[in-house]
Amino acid sequence: MKGIVPVIGIRESGALELVQTLLQQGIRVRVRVSGDSMRPLLHGDELVEVVPLDGNIPRFGDILFIRRCQNEPVIHRLIWRRRKNKVQQVLTKGDACLGFDGFIPMEQVLGRVDRIFLGDQNTIRLQSPLMRGRAVLVVSCVLLAHALRKLRAGNWRKKCGKPSIVQ
Repeated sequence: MKGIVPVIGIRESGALELVQTLLQQGIRVRVRVSGDSMRPLLHGDELVEVVPLDGNIPRFGDILFIRRCQNEPVIHRLIWRRRKNKVQQVLTKGDACLGFDGFIPMEQVLGRVDRIFLGDQNTIRLQSPLMRGRAVLVVSCVLLAHALRKLRAGNWRKKCGKPSIVQ
């Protein structure tokens, strides 16, 4: 990592392009969060530090900084990864959102949130063992809830076929 840039208000004109350029150059960026889609972890108005992926594949539960198709910045949690038509894609979701964001090409992932700065010099390091454990637990709960919804709706047979009996 080359350094840290001062706080950038992501909603300002040209800010998203600046953040993308800095992350591509290996520079950590601090961004002020707005919205409540990541409650209870982020309530809005927190300061987060986004780090470049540097070719690393994000892990399940990581909180990613994404550039949506409409040039909208989003900070949501990685739920799943897949490769489709030779394109690596990620499935993300806000912790407080009911639905998934849909699969997004990996090229739209600009970075990973590494730290959350709370007032009075308190910091949450998202790669600490405790926070990694929490992230895996959140993803597990999301996937379990999704599977249960499919079971209740009767959709599970569509992909699995008839149950097989082992003798």
